[in-house]
Amino acid sequence: MRNIEKKLVEWLDKKLATNGLAQKSIEDKDARTLFRLAAEACVGEKEITHNKSPLIELLQKTVDGSADREPYCMCAVQSWLAYAEKKTGIKSPIFASEHCLTVWAKTPKSSRVKKIPAQGAIVIWQHGTSSAGHTGVMLSYENKTMNTCEANTGSQSMREGDGIFYRTRSTTATGRMKVVGYLKPF
Repeated sequence: MRNIEKKLVEWLDKKLATNGLAQKSIEDKDARTLFRLAAEACVGEKEITHNKSPLIELLQKTVDGSADREPYCMCAVQSWLAYAEKKTGIKSPIFASEHCLTVWAKTPKSSRVKKIPAQGAIVIWQHGTSSAGHTGVMLSYENKTMNTCEANTGSQSMREGDGIFYRTRSTTATGRMKVVGYLKPF
């Protein structure tokens, strides 16, 4: 279950207060657009120490109520979903978990993208054949590349980075990280 911290709602409200599209998305109950805009509002936020900052700790608390310096890519996605749910009243079908491959496996198959993902889709990667994964929000998809917004990433690594950034990725794989698929957030 997603339970967004009041401080995180207030922080995102402040970041999106002058964003006309965000305000229209709330008014029109366009949860998917608001989800994407909430993600983009966090771009540039960095860790103070490994997997830790005041904002990152708020993101980590959304699913299980604790912040234990765990990887936070899916924590962020779950928080952005929770924000869109709270502001629009529309519930996401995405399974609530901090583990990327669990979210993929337990989200209803009807929420999987069949062909080309639309803006705001959740991309799920798997590291080799392990149970480790990574996630982000797909912003645009063109030919063999996509632009994303990802948490716990950085300019030097695919996962276990140092903040929340825009990235350009292959639509199939980056290094040992293979795209498992895409999920429709709403």
